[in-house]
Amino acid sequence: MSAALLGLLAAAGPVAATGAADEPSPADGVLVPTYEAARTPEDQQVKAFLSQNHVLEGIADYAAERVKLPQDVPLHATSCGEPNAFWLPASQDITFCYELFTAIKPLLAEHEPGDTEQERSEELDKDLIGVTNSFILHELGHALVSLYDIPVIGQEEDAADQFAALLLNSGDEQHVAYSVSTIYSYGVLADAEEQGQRPIEAYADEHSLHAQRYYNWACWLYGSDTARYATLQLAEGNPNGILPPDRANRCPGEYQQIEKAWGPYLEPYVRS
Repeated sequence: MSAALLGLLAAAGPVAATGAADEPSPADGVLVPTYEAARTPEDQQVKAFLSQNHVLEGIADYAAERVKLPQDVPLHATSCGEPNAFWLPASQDITFCYELFTAIKPLLAEHEPGDTEQERSEELDKDLIGVTNSFILHELGHALVSLYDIPVIGQEEDAADQFAALLLNSGDEQHVAYSVSTIYSYGVLADAEEQGQRPIEAYADEHSLHAQRYYNWACWLYGSDTARYATLQLAEGNPNGILPPDRANRCPGEYQQIEKAWGPYLEPYVRS
């Protein structure tokens, strides 16, 4: 993990609430998690880890504390045959594939800090839970756009990332830690991507590149509280920082834009 990410967890804290909009109050729908049958031994291991650590339940509980849904939304963890996570408008449910967890785990494991194997294993577990939170909250962003017909300017994938970051960065210490894990994970994925040959067709994907998501998530966390997360800025006295000064200077404005973009539409659906 980058030295800029270390030490941030103890600095986590709440962020001010977003603005208001004149919209009718929705029903009290929630995410309804289930762990479905695993097709392979690897998927079975992932299922056991997720269920034993109550990962989906934790995400569902946190989402229920923050936002209202017009109906219950099934949240499936299952074998998909590919590393993926997705919201399906037709069936109105969210799927998290066991294979996605399996694909990212060895990449994270290569870079985890710690003096002992146990420490590295504990850090790996925390980061896997953290990035799983961001993946699923990203899909919840898609669900909100679909269910509440929220207009999106630009790429919806970027808007879903912004929603997930907003929800995590404005949460308690644990959920800010999940945001830190997400930054770390996208950094690792970007490094892995850089090592391989990326076919030109890959740039047609609707998602931003892993390197872009790495800097975006770091920027949004820094922008949410520049004093608290000052170690994220790359500077002469902080060579282990992530954000170049030009980008860091824009991050508070970027975060305010996210609040303004999502705030009026989320306000009717935020639980008090």
